[in-house]
Amino acid sequence: MTTLLALWQLSLFLCSVALLALAAILLARVISEGRGSRRENERRRVSGLLLASELDSPRAPRGRIERDAAAKVALEMAELVRGPDREALLANAEALRVPHILLQKSVSRVPQERLLAAEALALFPSGRKRVGEMLRDRNPDVRLGAALALAQNQAAPPAAEIVRRLGLGTRERSLLVASLMRDLVDADPASVEELIFAPGLPDAARLAAADALAASGRIEHAPLVARMAEEAGQDEELLPRIYHALGRIGHPSGHSAILRGLSHPAWTVRAAAAQAAGTNGLVEAAAGLGLLLDDPQWWVRFRAGEALWRLGAAGRAVLTDLARDGSPSAREAAARTIEERATS
Repeated sequence: MTTLLALWQLSLFLCSVALLALAAILLARVISEGRGSRRENERRRVSGLLLASELDSPRAPRGRIERDAAAKVALEMAELVRGPDREALLANAEALRVPHILLQKSVSRVPQERLLAAEALALFPSGRKRVGEMLRDRNPDVRLGAALALAQNQAAPPAAEIVRRLGLGTRERSLLVASLMRDLVDADPASVEELIFAPGLPDAARLAAADALAASGRIEHAPLVARMAEEAGQDEELLPRIYHALGRIGHPSGHSAILRGLSHPAWTVRAAAAQAAGTNGLVEAAAGLGLLLDDPQWWVRFRAGEALWRLGAAGRAVLTDLARDGSPSAREAAARTIEERATS
């Protein structure tokens, strides 16, 4: 009887616990739905105010939910509009004290909140000083995000200063570094040009700058990248990327550097130079590319054959001659190139 009583009491206890758990779940759901409803209502309210032509003493967001919604809506909408509409939207956001909300978030203990605050604050001239201070944030992602935000809003400090503050090329190896350099080229190309030859900076940062200058498609950067090839000496890691950049730019000022690269001791450099010669349509390189069809490295022979085919009649004449009268490896490489390209 005692055992049965104990089991009965245990069953009642477990049922009570289950009922309490169910009640807690229902209460949490009600609270969550209430917060979601408040958040959605605030988003609609703020969206209307941000798009208004005139604001007459609008009520500033109160409470965490309203402040979070206002900050996120302002950032989302600012990314969608440009020109006078964006200026009007940001002015309305100022009237709603959105920058003040973001300033409070910029000192949060949560790195993600600081990062979002930096991205939004950089939209406001009044907030960019604080974003500049965030370049010294203890979190590397926040530092990089602050630099990106300033660059996208044409308010970044010189490129060399950003590299030193963020440790680009040493501590910081984020994939966003390339995006940062491209934004800096758009905002302040002169500071990125200076970065290539600034003393004491790591090669990785110089390479990122060279890649960004090349990707910009501005031919005025070609002499700088060509000079970088000259000063790189025998650096087997640096030179291939420089030649890829010269290939993308396609300016005659880089041709002499490409021609020198065809006879470089490192096969990776020879392959990159051969590819750049083909991309640039560098007919003067036909003879040098023909010699590379006898290179001991297959990849160099492949790139040289590709480049000769891209040079048109002059390159294809070299391929035809070598397919008939070249060394065994040159004959094979030339014949294979002709066969593959003729059927593609």
